[in-house]
Amino acid sequence: MASNDGLTASKIFITISYILSVFGSLFYLLPHLNDKHFLTPFSGTFIVTAIFWILTLLLQFVFITKVLFNNNVSPSNQSSAIAVIGPHFTTSNILHFFWCYFFSRERFVISEVLLIVNLLNQLTLYFSHKTIAIKSLPDWLTVHLPVTGTPLAWSLYAILWNGATMFHSHNKSLLPRLLANIFIWELFVVPMALLVFYKDWSVGLATSFLALGMGFGQMFTKLVALQWIFAFVIAGANFTFSVLSMFNSAVAQSQTTTSTDQAPLLA
Repeated sequence: MASNDGLTASKIFITISYILSVFGSLFYLLPHLNDKHFLTPFSGTFIVTAIFWILTLLLQFVFITKVLFNNNVSPSNQSSAIAVIGPHFTTSNILHFFWCYFFSRERFVISEVLLIVNLLNQLTLYFSHKTIAIKSLPDWLTVHLPVTGTPLAWSLYAILWNGATMFHSHNKSLLPRLLANIFIWELFVVPMALLVFYKDWSVGLATSFLALGMGFGQMFTKLVALQWIFAFVIAGANFTFSVLSMFNSAVAQSQTTTSTDQAPLLA
């Protein structure tokens, strides 16, 4: 009974944290994307950012309903997912909510610290619990992509954007803009490292979409600038290599004959 009560309580906390994340995204982040204080040479377009978060939140809703509240998922898999993923997913959602709040209130130092803490939380989930190692492709898409892949991609992008806003790179100060033009390449280096060492295309595909939004956002703002050129190069490279890796993974999965219907979600 105590175990069931703990499982139920964990599901409630996860769901509440998700609702907070949805609220923060829809009522604090998206309505303020075009405010002048947040428009830097490294800001993306409203449409791309909105699509990214709508898709991410929908995929996370699928994760919650299909893994945590699905009677077809074995109790052991549910318990494993909640024990391993639950604390990190809950923490990520809560930190995202507070980031949306403080960012919309122009408290950029606090919001940058929250992003860095959340990045460390997501990297801990990534490297310690290895959701990338989930064998079944449908389970991988249901668990790893929305819980680890897209949130990690957003943190990489948001740290750059928030930092550019914090150091006023939208003004004519040269040094912050030069630094941001260097740090923009973390959107290429980190996803490619994960692709090479872990064959994880989710972060690369997500960052390619965010970089594409950044490129379009800046191309129509200032034609003669490095950041939109860098953004398009990063978007194209990440997308190409990620799609190639995705197809290789799909082919390898189709050649696997062992049934994974009730295989453990996480090792």
